[in-house]
Order: sequence, then structure tokens, then C-alpha cells
Amino acid sequence: MQISMKTDDTGIMPNNKIHIPGDLFSRTYELNDGSLSSIIYRTRNQTVAMLDGDSAAVWQHIWDANGEIEGALNYIVQNGTFTQNAESEAAAVLRQFITGLFQRNILGEDIPQSHITQINTLRGGINSNDDLQVRFAQKLADNHIFYSLVFETTYRCNENCVHCYLPENTRIPNMTLSQIDRLFGEFHALGGFTILLTGGEILMRPDILGIFALVKKYRFLPSLVSNLILLDDKDEMLDAIVGLNPKSVGCSIYSVRPELHDAITKVPGSLQKSLNAIKRLRLAGLSVIIKAPLMKATTPYWRELSALAAELGCAIQFDLSITAKNDGNLSPLTQRVTDTALIREIFTSEYYNLAIPNEQLAGLRGPHPDAGLCGAGATGLTIGPQGEIRPCIGLCVPIGQYPRDSLAEVWNNSPFIGQFSKLRANDVKECRECPDFAYCIRCPGVWFAEHGSYTRPDEYTCFLGHQLADTQRAKNNNH
Repeated sequence: MQISMKTDDTGIMPNNKIHIPGDLFSRTYELNDGSLSSIIYRTRNQTVAMLDGDSAAVWQHIWDANGEIEGALNYIVQNGTFTQNAESEAAAVLRQFITGLFQRNILGEDIPQSHITQINTLRGGINSNDDLQVRFAQKLADNHIFYSLVFETTYRCNENCVHCYLPENTRIPNMTLSQIDRLFGEFHALGGFTILLTGGEILMRPDILGIFALVKKYRFLPSLVSNLILLDDKDEMLDAIVGLNPKSVGCSIYSVRPELHDAITKVPGSLQKSLNAIKRLRLAGLSVIIKAPLMKATTPYWRELSALAAELGCAIQFDLSITAKNDGNLSPLTQRVTDTALIREIFTSEYYNLAIPNEQLAGLRGPHPDAGLCGAGATGLTIGPQGEIRPCIGLCVPIGQYPRDSLAEVWNNSPFIGQFSKLRANDVKECRECPDFAYCIRCPGVWFAEHGSYTRPDEYTCFLGHQLADTQRAKNNNH
């Protein structure tokens, strides 16, 4: 790739400034040992970079100054070791640093929509970008830095899915924009960087454009989850979502067959409306993830969803973890897939690293029972529509109530987070004695929703774990 970088008399850039692309997001953190670490994410081409030490400090100067390089150059002059001319040699170092960011596609002109075709097509496993983010998140977890927030904007929804985990009563009051502004401010002050907006259906909120504006105000890296059927013909909403430059937009598609998809959502025509909206987002250059919970009625046709994702240029996440409702209602469990032949077919495919809501399962497994039980509360929290604070979206244990309890108070002093972070799979008898532990698809939130304990696996978790273990061992033996 040829990089053209014009220079002025200083040997750096015209007007001592570089262009910061509109789809670039970044944050620099000071760790417990005093060192710096930066994460940089460019959403249109799904490029991630991680910088440490002096590199992070140089980048922080550039980012904080919106591309002005004077502060970065002064930092190099003050902290570098030079042989002759400090300013000239520092300029060469900075030029090399900036060139490296161009070559890694972090910097450069804004990416035209026509250049975006098929991006972030997720198959099985974790790609290099995902792995880098997992390692960065682990670093922040080790330093107890509040990095991510899941915000359930509302429980109201225009679909009525048969497997939905939300409680029956979804028409509850939601936090106001002013409360959300205060919440986001506290999150940013604690280290906030990534935010997931989900529901219910986020587009059901009449003030959702105001929430989008607050996300941009605090320069959070956003991801969205929506059924998108309200986007079908609304240009203003499309423009607002495109203007967010989100990391991804997730949309649940249950089948390419309208009679199956619409039977799950209980909304006639919902499949076509969602697909129309996905196509509009892809044409606008956004990364879309088709989220595909697998159920008894739809799983026989799961390969059709794979073909659809490829056709649309979307990522796809299959999910077998149909859970009880947050209030303990077990009715969704009747939708679980129990056909071992179908499950083994999926586990021997390229999609065997299935997902639970918003997390890759491969990142949750550990090779030994000394592995942590779960990462809930390690780098972030979930906030419900009324301000209820939970360790994660899947673990419905209340640990605070916003705004009565500040985020800082919960994050730094919650007894639950302190105790839960110390749990190991070894502490769970069923896991400690299980020969298939290394293949475990574990989620304590699923266990808690089903029978009220996050330290006792449910039968379906164990069933899936054994199926995965058998198929992967057979696959390895054949190689």
C-alpha cells in the first residue's frame, strides 16, 4: 500500500496536523504501575491497534489535540535520547510513528461507502482483532478499570418473540435523557470506552436520537442491537445510525423463511422489514452482525442463514443458549435444540465457537478448573432501563440502583463484584469433576435465571458441553 504524506518545513505534516477519521475511536489508560496503554479502533474497516508506554503517550497527545502534533513532538523531544539534533531526530521518530499508523490502516482519509463491501465476516473462532481486544480488556480487568457498559435503553419492543428473556412486564418507566447524560459522564470519568445500546427495541424510545447524541458527546465506541424494523423507511434514523460510526449493528434473524421468522417474532412481515434495513445499513458501509438464536423450529435450516449472511456481507453469530426469562419464567426453554445430530453438525462446522449474547464463547473457556468462572463485572457493568445495575446483561443479580448509587460506588465497593471475581470453576463441584471442562460453554447468568444459583450448572449447559467435547475430540482424532 502506497502512503502519501506531504511534509512542511518541520518534516512532519502540513500545518503540523494529521486528519483524524470520523470512524476512529480511542482511549488511553494509566495502569496501576504508572504505565500507559492505548486502544484504537477504526470501525469502517474493523481495524484495531494497541499501544503501550511511550507510543501510547505520543498517541494520546495526538488524539487529545484532535490531530495536532506539537504536543506529541514535544513529548518525544523531552523523553527521547538523541545523538545530535534533538528536534530533527524527534521529528523523524514522529514521522515514522505516524507512517506506521497509516500503514496499519488506522489513519488515512475517511473510507468511502463504495469501498466497503464485505467486512467483519465472523466465522468460528476469534479473529486477530477480537483477540487483541480480549487481551486489552484483560489488561484493564487486571487493573480494575471500568471499560465497557451495556445500556438497556428500554424493555419495550415491537416484536413479541417466543424465546425472549425479558420479563413479561416491559412497559416500565425509563431513565430520562438528563439522567442518561449524568450516567454517561460518570462512566466516562471512570474509564468508559465501549458502549452497547440494546433493549427491548432501542428504536422504540422516542428520544433515541438524543441518546445517540450523548454517545457522540462522550466519544464512546458504540455497538447497537435492534430488530431494525422501524428503520425500514426512515432516512433520519438511518443517517443518525450512520453518523455514530458504530462498531457493529446486531440484528436477530431467525430464519430466511418468512413463515418461521415471523412465527417467532409474532409480527407478520418482520423478516422482510429487517432484511430491508440490513441492506440499507450495508449500503451505508456499516458492519452488521446477524444474530441467529437457534431453536427447534429453525435449526434444521441453519445453513440457509449462513448463506444469507454471506450474500449480505454480514457477520453471523449462532447461539444455542436459549435461557429462562430474567424473572425466572421457564417458558423459553421449550425452544431449546435437543437434536444431537443437528448440534453435532454445527459443532463440527466452522461455527463451532458459538456465542452467548454479545460474547464469544471461546473467550470464556479455560483449559483448567482454576480458570475464572465468569468475567461478569471484570471490565464493565449493565444498566437497565430504570437504572438497575447488574454485573452483566446475562447475570440478573442487582448490585445497585442508579442514580441512587453512583457508578463509582458500585464499581469500587460492590461486595458482589469482589466476591464473584474470586470464584473459580474449581469452586463448582460439577465443573471440578467434569472430564469435558475444557469444552464447557458456561454462563452463570444462564444458570441463575434457570434455578437461582450462579454456582450450579443447568442440565442443558452440561449437555452442550459434552456434545462439543465429543465432536471436537473426534475431529482432532481424524486429523
